[in-house]
Amino acid sequence: MSGIVLSPLIGDGMIIQRGSAFPIWSHNELSVSFLGKTYKSQKKDGKCLITLDPVVSGYGPFDMEISSKDASVTIKDIYAGDVWLCSGQSNMEMQMQRLKDDFGEEWKTDTCNLTIRQFKVSQEWDFSYMRDELGDGKWLVLSKETLHDFSAVAYFFAKNLYLKYGVPIGLIATAWGGTPVESWMSEDALLKHPKKIAEGKKHANAGYRNELTKSNSAEIGEWYANLSREDSGLAKDWKSPDTDLSLWDEMTLPGDFSQFGLTGFCGSIWLCRDFEASAEFASKEIKIWLGTIVDADTVYINGKETGNTTYRYPPRKYIPSGLIKTGKNRIAIRVTCNTGEGGVTCDKPFRIFTDNESIELSGTWKYKIGAKTKPHPEEIFFQRKPMGNFNAMIAPVLKFPLKGVIWYQGESNESNANEYEELFRLMIEDWRNKYLEDRILPFLFVQLPVFCRESDNDENARWAILRQAQEACLSIPCTGMAAALELGEWNDIHPINKKDVGYRLFLAAEKILFGVTNTSPGPMLKKESGVKGERPGKICLYFDNCGDGLTAKECFVSVIADEGQIRLPAKIEAKDCISIDVSSVKNPKKILYAWADNPRDRQLFNSESLPMLPFKIVL
Repeated sequence: MSGIVLSPLIGDGMIIQRGSAFPIWSHNELSVSFLGKTYKSQKKDGKCLITLDPVVSGYGPFDMEISSKDASVTIKDIYAGDVWLCSGQSNMEMQMQRLKDDFGEEWKTDTCNLTIRQFKVSQEWDFSYMRDELGDGKWLVLSKETLHDFSAVAYFFAKNLYLKYGVPIGLIATAWGGTPVESWMSEDALLKHPKKIAEGKKHANAGYRNELTKSNSAEIGEWYANLSREDSGLAKDWKSPDTDLSLWDEMTLPGDFSQFGLTGFCGSIWLCRDFEASAEFASKEIKIWLGTIVDADTVYINGKETGNTTYRYPPRKYIPSGLIKTGKNRIAIRVTCNTGEGGVTCDKPFRIFTDNESIELSGTWKYKIGAKTKPHPEEIFFQRKPMGNFNAMIAPVLKFPLKGVIWYQGESNESNANEYEELFRLMIEDWRNKYLEDRILPFLFVQLPVFCRESDNDENARWAILRQAQEACLSIPCTGMAAALELGEWNDIHPINKKDVGYRLFLAAEKILFGVTNTSPGPMLKKESGVKGERPGKICLYFDNCGDGLTAKECFVSVIADEGQIRLPAKIEAKDCISIDVSSVKNPKKILYAWADNPRDRQLFNSESLPMLPFKIVL
């Protein structure tokens, strides 16, 4: 900026929090002209600080003139509005481009009229100290051309706010896939967890990190090199359509490879299938959707590569431009299995198709092992270590005024779900303590949706325990939650429906910040009444946030008793009450509802179509 060094958050297209004083820090003395006033910097903590008066009328656009002794710059297209810090892991990071096939209408509407901007914080970590400034980044103005880069959850949240209130929305996107909550916590927040602090601090040593990186990269590189050397499919060109498949084994796809005697298999497997294409089909724009594949794949059509994906989670969506011909064709897939869990995910689109014709690929495939190897070496991700992300990606943002925080995280803590409530509480408290302004920073978060195959209630289900930990944090003042239970997909840790997640965060914001009466986050067991026995053998449960009443075609709970776990029907007695007849149960001890990673019994909703929150109660 012409010799003037400012925070990356201060730039063209930025949105500043309305009604709040706005700080501008610099290492040299500055003068700022903004909205008819001129400000001079003052020395503070070894730096120069200018604090702009709050913008209390008008949204913009505004310009700002900043000058030093020997330089000047004009920052253009500034709006005053509401600024939200959007953090967490991959489901917050997940961009709109992933949703285009399902929510294409978002690109067809006039998004140019929505004053929504996003600043994507550069993904960095620091284990030495809390940084004062962010790394590189710039504000992105929402348009049909830029929508694909926006966080999907944050976009739908912002869109609902903007359409309701007409206030410009700024999104500071600071999320990173696969990160546990402790990576977003400061050393202060982790004082009760010295082992986590020690784990983070040892990575402050650059020499230690470099040695780890070097050895880990070498080990992983050798694993792949060995796999390529040993892979008979590469050596013998199995991708060729002329390869003789008559002696290959068969398997049914989609499905797990373990079903075909390949339990714990690591290495490469080649999958092949022939299909016929008409002249009309071959002449059209063609797409290949293969769901998700564990762990990595390279796909060939008639011997030519059409796409590849290097890890298990992204959807396999390829375009075989000009590769499909009239008549017989062959698709070959080289699958790399890293940890013994290989397969093609069930219940996902698995086809080659045009706009009006589809060739389904489900069914019998030929397969042959290319090479067997030991498991893939564990990869080191420094962003998953304690404190690093907070120091680099959160601490600098808390120096600026915000409307609040939206948070979507928890999947990476499911293995230690019992400690999540404490960690999450400590994190929220610490962010608030370090926040610039002397007010409570509102904090809205997403409760984890379903994941894994549907099952009965299980007291030890880790995702259920983690959901309970999240709900418990609603006791913290000025917090809200989006209950997303039924918005998940059993076979995808990255469910597509971010539209409803964003809307439910919006409902939480309205209730917590704007004083709107609604039933967010959904029916919750009343703590003050809990369980009432109206007659022997009958238990009544009462709930808040029911709206005009509870709804369900049928409803079941699990009762834990002397004879084990028993599934019983529940009856809606009133708009805020269900009853369970336990007269046939000897010594009932606990009641569980929707208490599994993916509970099959989760039928209750309120009149606003919000799901009842899972619960476990002791009788």
